Amino acid sequence: MRKRKITALFLALIMCLSVLAGCKKDDNPGGAGSTPTAEPTAAATDAPAIDAPAPTDVPADDGTLTGKTASEIVAMMRSGFNIGNTLDATGNNYTNIYSQEQSWGNPVISFKLIDALAERGFNVIRIPTTWFKYISKDGNYTIDPEFLGRVKQVVDLCYKHNVFVIINVHHEDWVNVKTLDKDYEQIGVELKAVWEQIADYFADYDQHLIFEVMNEPRMKDTGNEWNPNTAGCKAVNYLNKVAYEAIMSSHKGHNDERCVMVPTYAASSSGTAMKNMEIPSVDGDSSNVIVSIHSYTPYNFCLSDNSKTFDPAKDGRDIDNVFNDIDKYFTSKGIPVVMGETGSTNSQNNTEAREAWSYYFTSKAASYGVPCVIWDNGANGSSGGECHCYINRWTGEWTQDSIIQKFLDGANSVEWGSAISK
Repeated sequence: MRKRKITALFLALIMCLSVLAGCKKDDNPGGAGSTPTAEPTAAATDAPAIDAPAPTDVPADDGTLTGKTASEIVAMMRSGFNIGNTLDATGNNYTNIYSQEQSWGNPVISFKLIDALAERGFNVIRIPTTWFKYISKDGNYTIDPEFLGRVKQVVDLCYKHNVFVIINVHHEDWVNVKTLDKDYEQIGVELKAVWEQIADYFADYDQHLIFEVMNEPRMKDTGNEWNPNTAGCKAVNYLNKVAYEAIMSSHKGHNDERCVMVPTYAASSSGTAMKNMEIPSVDGDSSNVIVSIHSYTPYNFCLSDNSKTFDPAKDGRDIDNVFNDIDKYFTSKGIPVVMGETGSTNSQNNTEAREAWSYYFTSKAASYGVPCVIWDNGANGSSGGECHCYINRWTGEWTQDSIIQKFLDGANSVEWGSAISK
């Protein structure tokens, strides 16, 4: 998602953040009027006690998910939740992984949170993860094993509920550069090295674990940052292919059948981005590929305070257009799609409108067989366009219960995939 940066101050042992956010086009987490759902009670530099049984080294054999195509896996997914602004955070002292994880105002990911998500009915958990501060400059792009271990610990917490887990490379300053359209081959060298390591590390995890090769790859700080052009799409297509081949070439554990999510340019839901996307394959086989798209539609309602109401009869047309394009370019051709990020900001507590939007969006997505993963950044405010908080991460209590219920109800309100063109 598009981001705004956070300004963080630490006084003694209390961390106070004025703003938090998801992802806005100035790459800056935060929004006016947004605050963390609670204050942490320990310094962010402390290694927290994770309230869960010790993670296993390899997921248990019982219930192993194997032998499925990407289309079959996506059909098993329904509703998902993003634990944003946490493992993807980039503030504080990166030498302490727990400090980094808490640097945008959220607590470390705990079993209490994962348990609340699974118990509520989410069977997909996306873990946005930023790696660049933990990638060495040794020429081999070696990932810090301590950070890999922390990502593994979170994945293991999710595995205890047998939910699908998506891990990715998120706010990478070496991917989202102005010259992406010119330097994509060099960027691909690092991307290949990173995914070879991640694939090797998680090879023994079954098909519940999904790799998403990039988040919103784009030409940052240019006129085409969020508006795809031919050169930008070509660069992203190249990088998708490099990462997909790196994962598929592992041939370890479950990696031969690993589902891999690949984004359009900037993960855009525009028709231009979808039209110009090329599906990667290895030896002509793309059966492991899932297309990753993000949609905060209508924008003025979902990511700003410019519109506080949602009328399905009028405003739903923009959503209809998104899914018509998804069907035209992907689902009608048997290419599965996951809506990796979506959601609507809290704008002066416009709960009723957000309920209507949630139900409309997820019911429309379900009719095209597209699981939706709601964006949560922990920003518990009511203005600024980046207030996407649904649960108190410290207590596990839902703060926007009715909106979440409509989000879940919509996904179960229609026959799955009934609108896909035949």
